[in-house]
Parts: sequence; C-alpha cells; structure tokens
Amino acid sequence: MLRILLAVMASFVLLASSARAQTPPIEAYAALPAISMVEVSPDGSTLAYLRRDGASTKVVVQTRTGELLAAVETGALRVSELAWASPDHVVVGWLTSEHFPLGGYKGRFMILDVLNVRTQSYERVLKRADHNAYTSIFDWRAGTYRDRPALFVTAPTYEEGDLTFDVYRVDLDTGRGFRMHRGDSDTRGYVLAQTGEAVARTAYQADSGFWRLSSRTGAGWREIYTETALLDGPGLGGLGRTPDTLVLARKEGDRGYIYSEIALADGSVRETFDFAAQPDGFFHDSSGKLVAVGWTDTYRQYRFFEPALQTAFDTLSEVLPGRQLQLVSFSDDYSVVAFYVEGSGESGGYYVYDAARQRVSVVGRSYPGVPGEAMAEVRAVRYAAADGRQLMGYLTLPPGRESRDLPVVVMPHGGPAARDYAGYDWMAQAFASRGYAVFQPQFRGSDGFGLDLLEAGYGEWGRKMQSDVSDGLRYLVEQDVVDADRACIVGWSYGGYAALAGMTLEAGAYRCGVSIAGVSDLREMLREEERQGDNEDRNPAVRYWKRFMGASSTSDSSLDERSPARLAARARGPILLIHGRDDLTVPFRQSQMMLEALGGESERARLIALPGQDHSVLQNQAERTRLLRETVAFLEAHNPPR
Repeated sequence: MLRILLAVMASFVLLASSARAQTPPIEAYAALPAISMVEVSPDGSTLAYLRRDGASTKVVVQTRTGELLAAVETGALRVSELAWASPDHVVVGWLTSEHFPLGGYKGRFMILDVLNVRTQSYERVLKRADHNAYTSIFDWRAGTYRDRPALFVTAPTYEEGDLTFDVYRVDLDTGRGFRMHRGDSDTRGYVLAQTGEAVARTAYQADSGFWRLSSRTGAGWREIYTETALLDGPGLGGLGRTPDTLVLARKEGDRGYIYSEIALADGSVRETFDFAAQPDGFFHDSSGKLVAVGWTDTYRQYRFFEPALQTAFDTLSEVLPGRQLQLVSFSDDYSVVAFYVEGSGESGGYYVYDAARQRVSVVGRSYPGVPGEAMAEVRAVRYAAADGRQLMGYLTLPPGRESRDLPVVVMPHGGPAARDYAGYDWMAQAFASRGYAVFQPQFRGSDGFGLDLLEAGYGEWGRKMQSDVSDGLRYLVEQDVVDADRACIVGWSYGGYAALAGMTLEAGAYRCGVSIAGVSDLREMLREEERQGDNEDRNPAVRYWKRFMGASSTSDSSLDERSPARLAARARGPILLIHGRDDLTVPFRQSQMMLEALGGESERARLIALPGQDHSVLQNQAERTRLLRETVAFLEAHNPPR
C-alpha cells in the first residue's frame, strides 16, 4: 500500500507546483474535457482515449508505458463512445444531429467507425452490407467469429417495404456487415452472446404498450415474460452472472423498479437484487457476464460480483479518501482497472490501478485549467418542502468567502426526470469562482432518488416541482447562508423552463433569470412532439410529457396557466435566453416565443442564438465559452457578487 500511495502523491506534488494561485479564467471552466473515455485494452497493455487540445480532438492509443501508437483526428464527429473490439481495433461511436423516429419515439442515433490502430484509418460500420441496412446503430458489442475478433451490431433494415431491427456481424477491417438475425416488425433489441448469437430479444408495440421478452430455442423463440405498460415498461440489463440468466428490471407496485436475475429457459426468478438506489450502470466482462452494478444515491456506489474489481475499488478508495470513484473499464483478467476520480481537490481525472505491480498511475486530468485547490466545496443540503416532503440539493460555496448572506444562483436541473451529482459541475464551479453560492435542488420529479420522489412529480410541472425549487432557496435564506434579495435562477432544458417560471409564476422571487434551451409554452411543446412523432394516443413521448404536465390533452387550458410565454407580463427582472438554432429536443422557437412575449430585445430581455448547436451538449468550444461568458456577465450586471 505504501508504494501505491507514493505513486499517487507524486502526481499531486507535480499538480500543486504547476497550478496557478489565482482564480482560473472563465475559459478554463468552459473547457471541454482534455481527456475522456479512457478504455483499457483486453490484455491490459494499452489505453485508448479521447484527447482535446484547443480545436483539435483526437482518438489516442498508447501503451501504458507511454509509447504513442495512434493519434487520429475525429474532425467534426460528436464522439460519445470508445471501446476496444480487438488488440488492433478501437470502435468510435458518434451521435448524429438527426432524429430517428421509432414507434412514436424520436431520438438521435449512433454511427460507428472502427479505427485500425496499425493503419490509423477509419472504416464506417455497415457502409456495405448484404442487405439494405442503415448505418444507424442502436446497440453493439465486441466478440469473436470463428475465433477471430468481430463486431456485432443491431441496426434497422429496410427491405420489401418493411423496417426491421436486425443483428449484423461486422468485419473489423472493412466495415462490411453480414446479417445474422432478422427481427419481426416489433422487435426492438437483442441480448447477444460473445459469438454474436442472439440468446434473447425484446419486442414493443407503441400503441398498446405491449412488451415481450423471448429466449432462443434452437431455430425459434419462446416467450418468457410479457407486460403491458404504456409507460414505465420493463427493461433488460444484459446477461446475468451466468450465461443462462438475464437481468430484468420491472416496476412492482409501490416498491418501484425491482431488478431480478431470471432464467433464460423459462423466465423464472433466480434472485432479486437489493440495491440501495436505482442502478444506472451494468458492467459485463468480455463474455457478457455481469460483474458489477453501479448507482448514485447522494454519492457514487457499486456492488461488485467480481472480487478483483472490489479489491481495485477498495485500494483506490483508501489511497484517495473523500473522492468519488467511477468504474470506467478493465482488462479481461481484471488486473488493470481504470477509474474516473473527482471530488474534493480533484476536478476530474483518470487513474489506472495495476494489481500485479500494486501501483496507481494518472492517465490525465480532464480539466487541467481548474486545479484542485481552485475547486469550490460542494455540500449535500437537506430541507423540507412547504408540504413537508423531505428533499435534498447540492450547495456549491464560493472559495474564500464566509458562508453567510451570499449572493446565490439557483440552478434546477433538466429532465425533469434527471438529477445532479456531487462531482465537478462546470457551470456551478464557474459561478462559485465568481463569488456566488450555487444551489442545485433535487425537486420532486427528479430521478435517481427512488420511485416515490420521481412519481411525486407527476402532474406537478409548474406546480410543486417549481415550489420545491424556491422552498430550497427559502431554507438557505433561513439558515443565513444566502441573501434572499440577491438570488437569480439559471437552468437548461427543463431547468430553463423552471428559470422562466421562477421569473413569471413566482414573480419577485429572483432578481434575474437565464433560460438555456428552455420550454416557454407547454401547449406548443406537446403539439411539436405530435408533429415530430405520432398522434396523441399513439405517441409515447406525448404520453410521457402529459403525465408530468398533468394535462388531459394538448388542449388542456391548465397548460397555458403554467406557460411562461403566456405570463410574460408578470416578469419583474431581466431575462436572458440562450438557445441552439439546431435544437431537436426543445425547438429554438420556444425561446423566440418567450422573447416576443417579453416585447422583443430590450433591457428587459435578450436572446442569444447559438448557430449549429443542438440541445444537450455544446461540443463547439467557442460557443460553449460564449454561453458561459454571457451568463456570467449577465449575472454580474444584474446581481453583483460583491
């Protein structure tokens, strides 16, 4: 253990000696991660990761001793996944800026390229196939075919007027696809063995909500589980701890979702797991066997089924106390394990544990411009809503200031069925560095804290979901931590709606508001979902939003009573609107409508349009920096921190 400790301490000494004492510039907080998606090769000798340096983004492959094997530019690709398919091939997944409609849902789809480490060239997966396959990939895994490495993907095929979801084997050197399984009209996904053989598949009918799970029986299929649920349907977590089991998640009354290991043969329950919170990560080895499950309550936690992974986690936890560890990847024999580490004194970095050498090494830090000593403290705060419901939130405190009568930025998250985390949040840390306390309330309707809190948000859009936010602010005021007269509200997506609602439905509660890609007119938002998908009764997306909004139909008059664009006359303070012109989730028109309702561009309102930007993540460094600069300048102008 001493040797491990010394290896890590040396890296911290280097960090401290090179760090700047002054507050980092805004550009440092706006920076995209310098390193991300670290993946350990199957034999543990090599690493692949995404590296950003200025305008350049590359997929980098290097030995663990530092020898560079490949560094290939990604160009304009919006890379979202990296993984090894063989010792010589890295799969690069990137999201398109388009939507693929399926069964009433619409979502971005993924394109896969395979990087050949030897030739440093890309091949597009399914650029050629033996059937009319789309290059949009909905699921994939690495495996072997006739003892050679191969890639297996699930992709739609349009053939003879039918759209089916099929399994293709892909040659890693050419990208060519060979169909292995053809789905039925309602097939939506598969569970694949290491050989690419489908051991199970799922089907879903959007209009009825009928979901079924079938297992392979020779050349046919046997139904082993069915359920009808227009919303909150079941799901799969892949293979279980043995190759003859699956992990099935299903909602069971007031218990919420339960996770069971079921037999492939007949669907009988082998074991029901007892996790502390709803899992958000299932980890499998190269054979597909389940080896770990991760979840986040207040902080990140795991249940390990593989002892070697537990040992790696325990060792790093002892070496880096007080930090959050996220399992990232591991070698086939578990001797080399990569973790993402963040928390007190660490804005985020990748560490590799070598069991054979008993050594921990630092691969790189994601945000080198924000040194550990510049990190603002993040606290978990618990408070009661007006109706007595117990809630929590994350409070980020400005460094070097007494925690008393602080100016505050209230920052509700998007979703709304989402959540915040206790780690490094680039916007919260940026605001705190400028002297603001930042409060991120986990209001009812938030996900990840149990089904009770999530379901308590149904029908409460613009109602108790909104008052939960201001109740948290009220609690901090009562504790003398923040100044009620110096509060602004900033949010993205649903959080953008909450910011606009805070300025209109709760006029006077906040001095100013910033809505980033926010919804301003609920009725129009639902109608847009119908235009993009199916009609009201057959559209799962519309069903989902109506449940949160508490609306019986798109003509429900209560939608107007909670739409900030229809209540703009109530707003007292200035409002800044920021929106990507190419937003496919919340149309740019939503911010335009709010600006028009506020009387157009004036001291009271301003709209910043971000060309070429989509909804969730700004991948353009210049526009991301602009967003943060404009927001901070707006806050400092209308709610000075000192």
